[in-house]
Amino acid sequence: MNRTYFKIFIVAFVGFLAMFGGVFFALNTLYSPSDAATVAIDSNVDPDKGTLPSDSKGVEVIDPENDDRTELEKITAESSRINVIAFGLNEYLADTMMFISFDPEIPQLDILSVPRDTYYYIEGHNYPGQKKMNAIYGMKDIGGVNGMKQYVSDFLGVPIDYYVRVDFKAVEAIVDTLGGYEVTVPFNMVYDDIYDTPPLHIDIKAGRQTLNGAESVKYLRFRQNNDGSIREGDIQRIPRQQHFVDYMMNKALSFKLPSVINTIISSRYVKTDLTLENALAYSLKAAVLKPENINFYTVPGNTDMIKGVSYWIHDPYELEKMLFSIYGFDLE
Repeated sequence: MNRTYFKIFIVAFVGFLAMFGGVFFALNTLYSPSDAATVAIDSNVDPDKGTLPSDSKGVEVIDPENDDRTELEKITAESSRINVIAFGLNEYLADTMMFISFDPEIPQLDILSVPRDTYYYIEGHNYPGQKKMNAIYGMKDIGGVNGMKQYVSDFLGVPIDYYVRVDFKAVEAIVDTLGGYEVTVPFNMVYDDIYDTPPLHIDIKAGRQTLNGAESVKYLRFRQNNDGSIREGDIQRIPRQQHFVDYMMNKALSFKLPSVINTIISSRYVKTDLTLENALAYSLKAAVLKPENINFYTVPGNTDMIKGVSYWIHDPYELEKMLFSIYGFDLE
């Protein structure tokens, strides 16, 4: 790839990412060490490749008489939507997973948060931590980015065309480039974790304020106070994450977008399998995206304990209904 081609690719790709908010999804959230310890990691497997084939939108001829696809699968096969799984990493665990679906014809953007503790069992992976969606990336033989694409697609029942993996430091850099994140902090956030690398210290006062990049990451990571007065799970943090994405994405779409692009160009924050040609096409389509055509969702369900471990148990019917709605169909 020559230098000119590479610069065109980066500019087009980053423009696409900035408009989709992809650079804001890698929030280095806190996790349970016991979860990480139960994920089987194979150091000989390149997690950026995995062993599963990437999905593609190739033309498939299907005999109508032997068509056993679900109605949702039939709808997605006819749709022009582009689907992306965006996530950050905490060691070998995926974090802040978001399914991004873009309809270039409207255009419309739908962002579905997938809770990191979502229960999802893969045969042969029986440790408690392995039954959580965020463990897929680090699983021996089947994980990596292709594993994320394959299994999140299977879970949702819709195709995933591309992945976006982002370093959490992108959050700090982009927030600082855009002049900070203005937010009302609901309560004093005070937490210390000496076992984190580096040790984590959160001390954010309640009230309306503008957080810088480092403070924004801490605000989004917060789960509990040192004194136990506040305790939150992944589900409680999702609204904060979605508000942050919405706020910063709209700010990036303003006149400061060139600064955002320049910030990412000068770094190595993002990895993806998006091609130059597709990046150019999608970025042009996304250029006229309006804020009112950006929608946020969360995988519906409830928290439940299974053998002493907390999971997010999704509601299959409500999730399917939500995906039908995203694709423009109402089941009711």
